[in-house]
Amino acid sequence: AGKTTAILNILKRVNPDYNIVLLKNEFGDAETDSALAQESHIAITEMTNGCLCCVLVGQMKTALEEMKEKYHPDRILIETSGSAFPAPIAWQIREMEPAGFHLDAILTVIDCINFCGYEDTSYTARLQAQYTDLILLNKWEQVSERQLDIVVDYVNELNTDTPKVKVDKDTAIDPDVIFGLDTNLFSLSEKATADANQPPFPDHHRQEVDLIEIRRAWSGNLSQLLDTSSFINLLKQLPKDDVYRVKGIVRLSNIVTDEASTQPCSPDASASECGYLYIVNHAFGRYTFTPLLSQPQKHNETLVKLVVMGQQLRMYLPQISNGTSATDNEIATYWTH
Repeated sequence: AGKTTAILNILKRVNPDYNIVLLKNEFGDAETDSALAQESHIAITEMTNGCLCCVLVGQMKTALEEMKEKYHPDRILIETSGSAFPAPIAWQIREMEPAGFHLDAILTVIDCINFCGYEDTSYTARLQAQYTDLILLNKWEQVSERQLDIVVDYVNELNTDTPKVKVDKDTAIDPDVIFGLDTNLFSLSEKATADANQPPFPDHHRQEVDLIEIRRAWSGNLSQLLDTSSFINLLKQLPKDDVYRVKGIVRLSNIVTDEASTQPCSPDASASECGYLYIVNHAFGRYTFTPLLSQPQKHNETLVKLVVMGQQLRMYLPQISNGTSATDNEIATYWTH
């Protein structure tokens, strides 16, 4: 379906200081892996004696733990074989959350040239299309408009609700769409924005998704703080079918105690006087909060700095605006249509 090529193209668009490693489960694909390593300069661990979803599902845990210990990665990409069922893999990763692992998203790559016919004969293809957060339509430029419509119709029969995004051969999908915002990626994106002296999305006319960007300044007035419960409720109400991601930083009135929070910080006098800064990452219906403990003084005047990505976001703009108490001049929108 072009999984390796898609990964290679995505890596070309990621900050080189962001440490990504790849766990690859494939059969007889060492030549491709060598080329990938040469091009991207990332570490690769191969598991080639079985399928991750069944034969090797137990060994995957060991491999991930070894990669974490050896490479200290910011993110691990898992590329499964084309015959893998994603559910057991997802369950294994979620069981590893106490060890610091977090499942960000499951992506399915569909080959628009060869998908028709295969989806009728492959039980796994149906499961892959159903158990996913985002479907990437690969090689769509190489089929006619009619053929593409047929593929999309087939995919919609398997999974109507999950977002579908066309992947351009040369530019690849924007990493911001598929990567959540963790602490290191956030700091690197902040640095890149400052170095370039430009907004974080300078190429909006080329975006493949709708964008809503919210920036609110903090004046030191406690009444400005976002109510923690209300903001979490906003995230819970956003439909994963249309809202792919919400990420950025927010200054909340109270510590996040919701079960989805990560690394909750302890209350102290200085924090309670200026609210609590969190990196928020909402991805396809799941969300986490990570306390912004590294150089928080850089954000002394930040109340809200969020980016919302998805499709048909116009209809959710009032809800998002109300949930962040943002005025029109604090909101920038970029629509694909």
